[in-house]
Amino acid sequence: MDETSILEKAKDYVEKLAERVRELEQEAGSNICSNKRTKVNSDEYNCGTSDDNTLPEVNARVSKKDVLVIVHCEKQNGILLKILTHLANLHLSVVNSSVLQFGKSILDITIICQVRTHSLTFTFLLHEI
Repeated sequence: MDETSILEKAKDYVEKLAERVRELEQEAGSNICSNKRTKVNSDEYNCGTSDDNTLPEVNARVSKKDVLVIVHCEKQNGILLKILTHLANLHLSVVNSSVLQFGKSILDITIICQVRTHSLTFTFLLHEI
């Protein structure tokens, strides 16, 4: 095999993969967005014990009307209530939530929500979460 045929086959394969990605995005609603933040200026949602206002790692994904929120933070009394209240204030209905302890002081919080109102934009949700 010469280099030209190898490059042609690689190009064809990449094109097939790109087409498959487009198909999967259409099946999934193609409105999947994600946001990853690790800092916030508010003390209200500070999960850590440090003084530098670091929020835990927060990941959010939006697909149509579904929102997946994953939070990794230090263990703190009332943190789940604070997070759920914040999501309710954003007009999100919690469908499912789970909290797992990792080690002695780390929490892994996963929440699945649905958007209750059509007036919210995905950009707004991802910024506010």
